[in-house]
Amino acid sequence: MTPAEWQRKAVHAGFGLCALALRWLDWRAAAACAVVALLFNVAVIPRLGRRLYRPGVLRHDTGIVAYPAMVLVLILVFRDHYLPIAAAVWAMMAFGDPAAAIAGRSVGGPVLPWNRRKTWVGLLADWAVAGTTSVLVFLFVSRREPSADSVAILMIGAGLYAFLETVESGLDDNIVAPLPAALAIYQMGLHWPPQPPSWTWLGIALAINVAVALVMGALGVVKRSGAIGGSVVGFVILGFGGWPAYALLWSFFLLGTIATRVGYRRKAAAGVAQADSGRRGAAHVAANCSVPAALVLLGVPDIALVAAFGAALADTLGTEVGTLYGRSAFSPLGFRPLTPGTPGAVSWAGTAASLVGAAAIAAVGWKLALIPTSLLWAAILAGFLGALAESVINDFGRRAGFQLDHEFANALNTFVGAMLALRLAGGSAS
Repeated sequence: MTPAEWQRKAVHAGFGLCALALRWLDWRAAAACAVVALLFNVAVIPRLGRRLYRPGVLRHDTGIVAYPAMVLVLILVFRDHYLPIAAAVWAMMAFGDPAAAIAGRSVGGPVLPWNRRKTWVGLLADWAVAGTTSVLVFLFVSRREPSADSVAILMIGAGLYAFLETVESGLDDNIVAPLPAALAIYQMGLHWPPQPPSWTWLGIALAINVAVALVMGALGVVKRSGAIGGSVVGFVILGFGGWPAYALLWSFFLLGTIATRVGYRRKAAAGVAQADSGRRGAAHVAANCSVPAALVLLGVPDIALVAAFGAALADTLGTEVGTLYGRSAFSPLGFRPLTPGTPGAVSWAGTAASLVGAAAIAAVGWKLALIPTSLLWAAILAGFLGALAESVINDFGRRAGFQLDHEFANALNTFVGAMLALRLAGGSAS
């Protein structure tokens, strides 16, 4: 930790004390303050506070700009009587992130298997400090008496926040972690305490998925890590979502596998085929199924699950069909021609295949009675737009100087699809 980095972390945490003001400010005044802070960080800090910048940053430091921007997003999303959630997650950002950096760099220790640049010590420090401060700030802003329920929800949310901060994404941590953690806290608050299935049913779900993992691994359909990861996801979705959700998972897997295998030799000759004969590993499982599994655990309306898997299949079909039949590529933002393989580039063939993929999963979800006929359009549109999100962001990032990590981008697709579906469905979601 250099002196400049200590100063940066001190300012980062000091700004978090402003979250206490949400006890007295309404959301409009709080949003106005966040806008002022954002403008200050964009226009003034580059001129007067460059000592806070990390080495090599020439213009705007992404983290310094993203911090107040995400605070503004939290305030706008969780306005009115949900403002204490925004305050609690603001505290996670302000105090959890510096704690992780200080503990991780000072103590060191074993690194995380999914991110070799971060340590278990940093992750645990982030969780402990983010959880404690979020509870304190939430209770102060909400004017509530301490309760075991509130503490439990916030500590689980802080654990999710700390984990998301360790994920390789290609984006600044301040962009990735806060909103999903806040949404999880909100959803848990609607359905607390949780009502888990019976132990008998969970045992059945576990046995089925262990057996499936052994068969899939033995047949070589997926990698060993994919069989293990798939069994974990399958257990969660079957155990907590039931047979319809489990059938939706298998529909995605089977259709996606078929799309990968079709024309594999041709794609391999062109150097664009999935590695290892298209056999998926644990990273693929986490990228495409972690968000759906979380939706099931949190009890989110089924249309979000359908749209999440729709976005995953739409992305898979868009990639596989686009590499086979997409004769020309273009920018999804400016429609300018691009070289095939350019980050963010899309083709008409791939785009059409994405729409078909979203529609296919929506049809399966409708057939399984997960969504009513009246919401088919919402599931299709949300799944399609969720898959398109990766291309749009990467196209923008190509100009702004960043690129999404591939696995994170796949997870982002499913998250965007799920959130759009909930928004489009509105009060009709069930």
